[in-house]
Amino acid sequence: MKTFRKYQFGSKGAATTKLNALGVDEEGNPTHSHAIVHLGNLVVTPAVYDEEGNEVTPPVMTSTYHIDVLWDGEPDSSWDTQMVWCAPMGVHTFGSSSAIREWTEKCKELHPEYFPEPDTTE
Repeated sequence: MKTFRKYQFGSKGAATTKLNALGVDEEGNPTHSHAIVHLGNLVVTPAVYDEEGNEVTPPVMTSTYHIDVLWDGEPDSSWDTQMVWCAPMGVHTFGSSSAIREWTEKCKELHPEYFPEPDTTE
């Protein structure tokens, strides 16, 4: 079973430390079978550009560093304090349809406000 989760850390270094604790060999290569995607600092507010493509206002980025993990099995519970949930999938998703379904169901259970019911009065 694969389990998809999203995490945020105070810095890239903090994320790297946590990832290395999962297991690396003497050359720094992972010794675990989990899939990791480094998203980095996410865009909160996109940059603004003029008609010629020049940046007028730079983007606003999060101060936190984000990674996605497709766990080979259950998520490591020591990561729970860094786990984040976002409306449907955020900027990235991966994994099997069952991993995405599990993530969505868990997110909906914890954050139903991300999944508003359609307005049927119109």
